[in-house]
Amino acid sequence: MYDKILVGMDDSEDAVRAAERAIEIQKKFNSKVIAFHSVLHHLSEISPGYMNSGGSSISLTIHQDYVNRGRRIIKETEELFKENNAEVETRLVFDIPPEDYIEKTVDEEDIDLVILGCQGQHNKLKRTFVGTVPDKVLNDANCDVLVIR
Repeated sequence: MYDKILVGMDDSEDAVRAAERAIEIQKKFNSKVIAFHSVLHHLSEISPGYMNSGGSSISLTIHQDYVNRGRRIIKETEELFKENNAEVETRLVFDIPPEDYIEKTVDEEDIDLVILGCQGQHNKLKRTFVGTVPDKVLNDANCDVLVIR
């Protein structure tokens, strides 16, 4: 029923539960699971124009922090799957927001199911005016979507 599953990861508890549900479904249907984290999701919340007194960009430091955070999220996801004797392909995405990456990947790679945590790491202002990744994916994805609480 679900040959390919795409799981969006951040460091929220809901995302961890989403990965755990992906493992359950994978074992039941022998699915391929792809877990990803988009660094750009957080970079859209910073301004590239800020400079510190030394002339180097503060946003460049923030960018590297988000990249390192993304690497940690991917590593923890791989460890979770390994602990559960499950396989996962992981991707750290740099150049596309998560909702756009999901839509593109669903279409290009014949994804059958997208699994997301209900509340990831968003600021409240962005959530109120722009919406959340699950909101957008529920309305736009061309496959089943499972949102985990």
